[in-house]
Amino acid sequence: MATRSAKSTLSDSTDDIHAGEDVRASINGAQEETAEDIDAIGDRLEALEQQLRQAGDHLLENAKTLTAAASKQMQLHPLAAFGVAFLAGLTAARLLRR
Repeated sequence: MATRSAKSTLSDSTDDIHAGEDVRASINGAQEETAEDIDAIGDRLEALEQQLRQAGDHLLENAKTLTAAASKQMQLHPLAAFGVAFLAGLTAARLLRR
């Protein structure tokens, strides 16, 4: 009986070793997938950063164009510009008072 017990223990130990190797292989595979996921996320972030830069540049160009147009209109019609600013101030004051 001692022989069977020793063989059983040896067999259990061998199974544990194989199970440990399977776990290590699974972990290594998961690490490789995680590294690939991180690379894919990094690539996507770079693409998003480029899109944001382009959108920011476009917004800046539009703001400059709008500022130039508003400045030109204020120079051409100073009284109207004053009136619009005055009414905007009154409206803001009334809204903030409530």
